[in-house]
Amino acid sequence: MKSANQSSSPGHITKGDIFDDLGFSPAETLEAKIKADILHALIKEIDLRGLTQAQLATALKAHQPDVSNLLKGKISKFSITRLIQFAGRLNLDARLEVGTPKIIGSKLALKTSTGKSARLTNEVLNA
Repeated sequence: MKSANQSSSPGHITKGDIFDDLGFSPAETLEAKIKADILHALIKEIDLRGLTQAQLATALKAHQPDVSNLLKGKISKFSITRLIQFAGRLNLDARLEVGTPKIIGSKLALKTSTGKSARLTNEVLNA
């Protein structure tokens, strides 16, 4: 039985993109999505290799607190450049493709690629 404080309706309904809901600008949204794509590829490779934090710190040439932040997904602590450096140190191919955007409805699509064969599409609101 539900208590008086519980409701069957959701507390918040998203418009489709959490970044939009949080009020991020298109540039902030793009940066966060690129970082997330790179982080996803890094974590996948780290898990595949079964690296410990100590081994990872050596491989990335990073301090232990940075390794901990990386593994916890704290992407705001890292620049795109630093994440790409980490990918390179793990022998991953990391590229950012820039070109004329494709229009999908009222959104722009930007393709980024990270990792061995990971190809991910990012969408940001048209400015």
